[in-house]
Amino acid sequence: MKFITVFGPINSRRFGRSLGVDLSPNIKQCNFDCLYCEIQKEECEKVEQYIDPLVSSKIVVEIEEALKRFPEINVLTFTANGEPTLYPDLYNLIIKVNKIKHLYKFKTLILSNGGNIFKPEIRNILMKFDKVKLSLDCATEECFRKLDRPLKHIKVLDIKNGLLEFSKTYSGELYLETLFVKGINDNPKELLELNNFFLQMHNITRIDFGTIDRPPFYDVKPISHQALYQISQHFNKYLPIFIVGQAEENHIKYYLTKSELLHTLGIRPLTKYDFENLFNEKTIENLSILEKEGLIEQKKVGEVIFYQPIKTLRQNKEI
Repeated sequence: MKFITVFGPINSRRFGRSLGVDLSPNIKQCNFDCLYCEIQKEECEKVEQYIDPLVSSKIVVEIEEALKRFPEINVLTFTANGEPTLYPDLYNLIIKVNKIKHLYKFKTLILSNGGNIFKPEIRNILMKFDKVKLSLDCATEECFRKLDRPLKHIKVLDIKNGLLEFSKTYSGELYLETLFVKGINDNPKELLELNNFFLQMHNITRIDFGTIDRPPFYDVKPISHQALYQISQHFNKYLPIFIVGQAEENHIKYYLTKSELLHTLGIRPLTKYDFENLFNEKTIENLSILEKEGLIEQKKVGEVIFYQPIKTLRQNKEI
């Protein structure tokens, strides 16, 4: 079966072995236009809801087929070439997935920028997921508009209020993420505002502090690991802050064909460490062949080398 929305598995540094579900595989559709995003602006639609969304029943069929091939995953991760909560049939999709989840041992996870968390209907949908990861890069409106560049009606105060409401009632694992960009949200004023807000939250499983680790389209720079550590010292010691690093070694080695590799790399660039840790020798051979054929390239971000398709980070090839 050729997959359109399902990709991977990939080795998530924070959530283990992950099979991804991209709810907007053909074009970036988002309510933000973050400076650190790796997707070209020309390939982005800034929308409040997906245009021509995929049918949820077809997505479920793909998920079931993929699970038969990769049953030993830790999480089924709902993400998007953009923002997954803009998918209009997300509620029915997660209900359908929860009905088949008992056949496997995975947990459901959604990765959201948090831009819709102020909407009660979105909070209700997120309640259905086992794990929810929401971003908050800035606690002030000025920083928020400069770094995340949302649709005009989205305000950081509304997002913070929505996060607080959600944290009061959500019983699953709640993760927050802040991605620091050099010279934008790493100043003392912004750190103080973030710290004060995090202290108001309820039932946080973890707060992830990271920086740019995939090639961004815009000319912005990451901060160093040492700077991330120094930033963490500005926050209350009782906050569950985790500085994002590499994943532990994984004993399960997967095989992907050349077309599957192109599809997966088009969605998420992977490092040499990821390949050695996650895939078998035949897959690494396929990676070498693709590089020799001029279909993928290496790009260095900081001290980490990533593999990505040459023409575009989103080739939208079917597996």
